[in-house]
Amino acid sequence: MAAGVWLTLFWSSCTEPPDSDRIIVENDLTNLAARVTQANEIVVLDTSIQNSGLGKVAVNPVTITLIAEVESPVLEGEVLQATDVYVKSNIAYVSYNMIGEKYLGAVDLFDISDEEQPELISSMYFIDSDVNGLAYSNDHIYLAMATSRSDFETPAVVEMVTIKKGLLTDETETFDIPSYAATDIEVAASRIFVTSGADGGHVSVIDDKTHEVEFSAPLEDARGVSTDGNDIAAVAGTPARVLTFDYQSGELLMDYTLSGASIPFSKSTIEVYKQKAVLALGDGGVKVICLETGEVIADIAPPVIVDLDPTLTVANAATTSGKMLYMSNGEAGVYIAYSKDKFSSNDCDVDDLQMIGSFRFDDLQSVNHIKVDGDFLFVAGGLGGLKILKVEEAD
Repeated sequence: MAAGVWLTLFWSSCTEPPDSDRIIVENDLTNLAARVTQANEIVVLDTSIQNSGLGKVAVNPVTITLIAEVESPVLEGEVLQATDVYVKSNIAYVSYNMIGEKYLGAVDLFDISDEEQPELISSMYFIDSDVNGLAYSNDHIYLAMATSRSDFETPAVVEMVTIKKGLLTDETETFDIPSYAATDIEVAASRIFVTSGADGGHVSVIDDKTHEVEFSAPLEDARGVSTDGNDIAAVAGTPARVLTFDYQSGELLMDYTLSGASIPFSKSTIEVYKQKAVLALGDGGVKVICLETGEVIADIAPPVIVDLDPTLTVANAATTSGKMLYMSNGEAGVYIAYSKDKFSSNDCDVDDLQMIGSFRFDDLQSVNHIKVDGDFLFVAGGLGGLKILKVEEAD
């Protein structure tokens, strides 16, 4: 156990006037519908991994159906890649960025109240910023970004976008945070938690009411943040580290070093479920740890695919629902495991974790992010855009 405190710092913010020439908002349903292809296709799982994985499953505990595919936005002739998914009250928010040095980004809003026919209802495009992550709170979305704008001390920023009548607007306010790119963002307990990565990375806390940056703690190569409404947990790389903080006092509670996340400035994610955290650690695969002790209670290595370089099959993200664990492994696709215990149980047990199967997309689309919410599984397929799937878990 380690102890410490937050650095208390305050950064400036910049309020953007409406109709800014750096933002394009699209709320025309006809134009938006052209990007969506409805489908109703059962996804056939490759179950061969059961023979070489953690164990064999007698009965398939999940049925997956592809409901819709969404083309990635095209901005200034460039195809953007999906990076993050956030779901709240039957609305799915999806972020996009640009591969390489050019700064371009986008956000999509989907109405998912109809499970059979999700609808793209609003989009916005940024001609000067990547959008790496997003979260929702009180008629605003908060975007973790990297920007080319010269208004701020460093490229890492958080931009707050106002939502009116359920649609995106060009009314925004931007908060300056340290480092080169804001990598992940979470909203809880009237605070915004954000990681900013690369050299000089931080975990920062923004008051959701005053919109001032209250605290910041240095964390090199900070990649992801999650909270259950109590403590904050963050994941960083090179090497993999998991840190927990008390969100009120800023005290550093735990600091664990793990294997994995050894590729500099790559993607890693963390999801907190009471006493457990589910981690995607790149070349370290997916791990479930006990937050109280740091013990690794489940460990799934990245898949080995004969025709793919190992750097293309690392664990980019992981998410759980009930007893199911969904993992995005780049061009290797989506891998699924099953436990007899619910991941949200208030203990540090993952009973009899078994591999179920996997599926890949056409043209080896790289799966960057994955999120399950209720009956929906959202897969951010990089340049292949977004896949919306329906999951039916067996009793």
